[in-house]
Amino acid sequence: MEVKYDAKKTQWGPIAYVEPLEDGILRVTFKSGNMTEIDMKPRMEAIRFRPLKIPEVWKSADTNGGLIHWYKGGQDIVEFSWDEVIIMLEGR
Repeated sequence: MEVKYDAKKTQWGPIAYVEPLEDGILRVTFKSGNMTEIDMKPRMEAIRFRPLKIPEVWKSADTNGGLIHWYKGGQDIVEFSWDEVIIMLEGR
């Protein structure tokens, strides 16, 4: 997979790293040390997140600290911001 930038070197937001786990669970670890897990399965029915159903796309999760990205063929195809993580956690 060819990525256009090195997310590890461009950390500008509050997210330290992300881990795509089994069964559609996304673990998000913040620079503060806090960690949360988001069940992305229900969101994968929406057009915006549907590509995450493809295992190789799901496993490509990465962050630049402010945005969470997923890739297909080296292209960024799904992304969302750290504040959307907070909104998801609030149940909105």
